[in-house]
Amino acid sequence: MWPIQTDKCLMPFLGKPLLYHNLKQVKQNVDGEFIIVANPQSKDAVEKVALELELSYTIAIQTEPKGMADAILSAKEHLEGEILVINAEDVLNGEIYGQVAKSTSDVAFAGKKVNKYFPGGYLKVEGERVKGIVEKPGEGNEPSDMVKLVVDYFKDGKKLVEYLENATSDKDDVYEKALDKMISDGMDIKFIEYSGVWIPLKYPWQILDILSYLLSNIEQQISPTANVSEKAIISGPVVIEEGARIFEGAVIKGPCYIGKNAIVGNNSMIRESDLEEGCVTGFNSDITRSYIGANSWFHTNYIGDSVIEGDFGMGSGAVLANLRLDDHTIRVAEVDSGRHKLGLIAGTGSRVGVNASTMPGSRIGSNSLVGPGVVLYGDVKENKKVLVKQELEIAEHTPTLTSYDQFRGKIK
Repeated sequence: MWPIQTDKCLMPFLGKPLLYHNLKQVKQNVDGEFIIVANPQSKDAVEKVALELELSYTIAIQTEPKGMADAILSAKEHLEGEILVINAEDVLNGEIYGQVAKSTSDVAFAGKKVNKYFPGGYLKVEGERVKGIVEKPGEGNEPSDMVKLVVDYFKDGKKLVEYLENATSDKDDVYEKALDKMISDGMDIKFIEYSGVWIPLKYPWQILDILSYLLSNIEQQISPTANVSEKAIISGPVVIEEGARIFEGAVIKGPCYIGKNAIVGNNSMIRESDLEEGCVTGFNSDITRSYIGANSWFHTNYIGDSVIEGDFGMGSGAVLANLRLDDHTIRVAEVDSGRHKLGLIAGTGSRVGVNASTMPGSRIGSNSLVGPGVVLYGDVKENKKVLVKQELEIAEHTPTLTSYDQFRGKIK
């Protein structure tokens, strides 16, 4: 996820953490108590979400990031009876949680057919029964086209704990090893095929996919405390939160989310984007299909298909390019994003100076500066400054000045 540093499940979308959106889906489809595994730094933010959703919940603490099995074992004293294990940041249609939770087998998994390789676990299946799991087999070695989602039902939570405690591995696949042992021991394990939306959050550009999905479900809602000029144009489903100000000549084409106390300046265009709380566009900026974290500032800029974590600033005339002229998909370091349009990915507190340009798929680490006039290809690590070296030639000049008065009469 570099250079994004925020916990994935706590990334705000439409003014709420991703965890809020996902837990709301689960709550609407499954009855029961929620056990949420957090790290010490995220505990308070996670609890705030649970309280807002009025969940019956317990928070368990995983002190070190030692993988999924360790996360579940951090909560082992709470795991009794039927349990459903899910990923906090995977985006799914909520119905699948209810379907898997109603299983009558010992164990049940959700699986989804894919048409290209995904670096995750694959299911070996016969009919409705699961015969094996292969974790990250590598492209061309997949045992099937069925990827295992993390929507896992267990009739007996204590038995899952027992298998996890007995499983060992040198890799981060203890959970998968435990499931394999359940299969080899002949437990009744079935899978439920899922065909709905599935957006895993493994790479920062997938933030744009999640945003697009969440925006597709909004309806127009403008806070009575928002100040929207009569000369602004609001079209399509647009949410404008309290205290936001939309100036004369601004155009917002939905679906869009404009957060609390955000400002969309004169002649600015916002399309299919999320401007979180406190963002300011200033005059004449174009923000398109982008995720803009809180308290980011713009002025006469183009921002296309970009992921901005927050507290970001751009000088006048700076551009975040999002399209290769040869129309190839955009690579980020060694990874093909699969996207034909992808702009900048910027960590919190970064800055881009006047008339600078960043090329498609560039990344800037937290608190770094791309100076005026720079054309940036590739990455800038955290706490770095990139400046242009230039040589100036100063010579004598005897002016023969053009008189601009000759044009004055032609201006009508």
